[in-house]
Amino acid sequence: MIIQFTLQDLMIFLVCVFAIAVGILLFNVLWHIKKGVGVWRTLLETNKENINKTIRTMPGIFENVEHISVNVRETTDKLKVSVPMIIQEVECITSTAKGSVELAGVAIETMGLEINETIVAFKQGTSGFIDYFHILEEVLLLIYRTFSSRK
Repeated sequence: MIIQFTLQDLMIFLVCVFAIAVGILLFNVLWHIKKGVGVWRTLLETNKENINKTIRTMPGIFENVEHISVNVRETTDKLKVSVPMIIQEVECITSTAKGSVELAGVAIETMGLEINETIVAFKQGTSGFIDYFHILEEVLLLIYRTFSSRK
C-alpha cells in the first residue's frame, strides 16, 4: 500500500499541526492569565474603596505638584540673581575679617613686646610704689595706643 501526498496536502497538514501546537501553548498561557486575573480581581474588589479614594485625590495632587514646580522654578530664578551677590558679599566680609585678625595679631604682638620691655626694665632695678605706678601707667598707655590707633 502506497500513500501519496501532494504538496498541498503536506502544507495543510503542517499548518494544522502548527496551529494545534500554538493552540496548546496559547491555552496554557491563557490559563495562567485567567489565574492572574482572578487574583487581581479579588485584590481590586478588596481595595476598591481605597483605589477610588486615591483616584479622586489625584487631580489635587497634580495641582499641588504643579504649584510646587512653579515655586521651585521661581526660586531658582531668584537664586540665580542672589547667589552671586551673596558670594561677593561673603568674599568681602572674609577679606575684612582677615585684615582685622591680622591687625589684632600685630597689635597683640606689639603689646606683648612692650610689656616684656617694661618687665625687663622693672627687673633691672626699679623700686618703690611710684615706680610700680609708672609701670602700670606705661602698660595702660600702651594698650590705649594699640587699640585706638588706626592703621
